[in-house]
Amino acid sequence: MMNGTTNFMLCKMEDEGAEYDAALKEAQSLGFAEADPTADVEGHDVQAKIALLTKLAFGKTVPFHTVPTTGISKLAKVDFEYARSLKSTIKLLGTSTLNPDGTLAVFVSPTIVPIISPLSSAKGPGNMVLINSDNMPSSTFAGPGAGRFPTANSVL
Repeated sequence: MMNGTTNFMLCKMEDEGAEYDAALKEAQSLGFAEADPTADVEGHDVQAKIALLTKLAFGKTVPFHTVPTTGISKLAKVDFEYARSLKSTIKLLGTSTLNPDGTLAVFVSPTIVPIISPLSSAKGPGNMVLINSDNMPSSTFAGPGAGRFPTANSVL
């Protein structure tokens, strides 16, 4: 989960039953979303970030424009009702996996996340990265991720 704007919006839709347009408008009024939010809501921001993290994690270059990407703009309240029935939520995730045969699976998509997952606990404009490896089964890195100062701090 590498985009605080979309996480803020998804939390509003889940927790308050907000419609997509209302959640976007509030994110913009709070300075979490740009006037043109396309890079955030269509997943392009996460697409670039997951390509970079894939290079760092696995040493393999994946041109960001080749990463299959689906944003959140088509999500509705009914999607959250369905997720809730599965004891889950919905988060926009960038995923990168090294398969046993050495190939990569890299994509960005709204994903049903079980409530018991650490990823479900990120609220508001927060970001979270969950790393699984042979040496450490699970490491989680979390922090604020939308707005001028949180974004600048996260980059550093």
